[in-house]
Amino acid sequence: MSCQRPSRASRATTTIALLLWVLASLPGFCQAASEEQVKAAYLYSFAKFIEWPSRSFQGPSSPFHFCVVNNRSFQAELERTVKGKSVAGRTIEVASVLDTEQSRSCHLLFVDASQERQSRHILQALHGATILIVGETRNFIEGGGTIGFLMEDEHVYFEINQKEATLAGLYVSSRLLSVAKRVIQ
Repeated sequence: MSCQRPSRASRATTTIALLLWVLASLPGFCQAASEEQVKAAYLYSFAKFIEWPSRSFQGPSSPFHFCVVNNRSFQAELERTVKGKSVAGRTIEVASVLDTEQSRSCHLLFVDASQERQSRHILQALHGATILIVGETRNFIEGGGTIGFLMEDEHVYFEINQKEATLAGLYVSSRLLSVAKRVIQ
């Protein structure tokens, strides 16, 4: 009996199905998910399809730190989304951070559009740190971000800067890369 590798379309379908499962588990999703709910679900999904080096955790049972730069509303939505969930067997803690120094303890850092003026400084200060930096400002990944959200026709898409992920020591699953709107090598 020979085993065949799943096709790219099959992997993309699996990834999309997983994302839809996460979204469907959100309270009130069937009515209509808000942009914040969709982005929070994406962040959780990103963490499931990216590997961090073991050295980025203090120990085998250390929690996974999701951080949000100065946005309490989105932080609350992210907390609702990940409540009771885990990533690679690790519990998830969500925190608000105000500056780059606080951000250094994060595994995943979300920088929303209201932080546009600060995002360039954040990206420069954390360049090469083992942090998945996700943002939603225009040209975020060209400026050194790892993943950037895009809004088109009221739909949320994302693009990935593979070069920055590699520099940060993060391994991005081919399944996640296959469903990105655009990937920078």
